[in-house]
Amino acid sequence: MVDDQTITARQLLQLLQSDSILPVHIMSRNLFVEYRIKNSIWKPFHEIEDHDFSHLDSSKTIVTYCKNESCMSSVFAADILRENGFKALAFRGGIEEWRSLGYPSESGEI
Repeated sequence: MVDDQTITARQLLQLLQSDSILPVHIMSRNLFVEYRIKNSIWKPFHEIEDHDFSHLDSSKTIVTYCKNESCMSSVFAADILRENGFKALAFRGGIEEWRSLGYPSESGEI
């Protein structure tokens, strides 16, 4: 990990092979359908900000991500989740870094 609150793309890729994490796409539904990290769920930032934690598995480490490193929403979302008892990390590189590395992804409706 970069620090105790963020995770790198390589670390996330390694953790995806276990069942201990839950990647959470916090951008728009349209972007989620277009392209997302494999096995992600969609939970928009505003819902996390409003403390709507439905569909989040508290037994897993939640990894939030957004567009790219300049988007701080993933960090803010992970902070909110930690403040409410979740294990949470932010993937700062976002979907742009993930895509550029060619790491496992999905698209389409779930």
